[in-house]
Parts: sequence; C-alpha cells; structure tokens
Amino acid sequence: MQGFIDKTLKPVLIIGGLGTAAAGLYAFAPQFAVENIAGIEFIQDYTIFVQHWGFTVSLIGVMMVVAAFKPTWALPVLIIVAVEKAFIVYLAVSNINEDFAAGFRVPAAMDAVIVLYCLLYFWSLREN
Repeated sequence: MQGFIDKTLKPVLIIGGLGTAAAGLYAFAPQFAVENIAGIEFIQDYTIFVQHWGFTVSLIGVMMVVAAFKPTWALPVLIIVAVEKAFIVYLAVSNINEDFAAGFRVPAAMDAVIVLYCLLYFWSLREN
C-alpha cells in the first residue's frame, strides 16, 4: 500500500488540485460557471454565496498542489480535502433526484475518487 501511495501522491495532488482549483471560475465568472459548467439556472440573489464557495474550493485546490511539493502539508491538507469532498459527495447523493443536482454529478464522482484516495492515504499511515 505504501508503495502505491508513494508513487501516486504527487500526481493525485497536482491533478486533483488543479481540477479542484478550477472552481475558481465560480468565484470570478459566477453566471458563466453556474450556467455552463453546472448547467443550472443562475439566480442573481445567490451570487455572493456562489463566489464565496468557488473561492473557498479553489483555495483547497491550490493547497493540494502546494502539498504535492511540500510533503509536510500532505496530511493536514488531505484531512481538509477528505472532509470537504465527502460532504459535497453526500450533498450530491442526497439530492440525486433533484434537477439542480444534475450539474454536480461529475464533480461529485471526481470528489468521491479523491475521498477514496484520501482514505487509502490515511490507511497507509498505519503501516509506518
């Protein structure tokens, strides 16, 4: 298990981090992102919330990329990542029958893979 984590941690943090950081589009182009990425109706009243969410998730992505190059960051960043991404997966699954959830299926699937990877990473720490 440890060998797998050692070989894959950096690429997972970089690729997953860049994908996560792409949520910055919601912060800086909220209407475009909501309508074209999530595929749902943009509601002007929620602009500040959408921008805040996009910025916060983008920061998590940036922290993932930094953790790829600063190994001491890996554990604390992956704890935050696992909690945040597990919650969005929960939200997507618990709202799966709602029209507004359709735009979140692909990101939730990506996040589920990252959560599973985080669990493997945490499990590998037991081997040390």
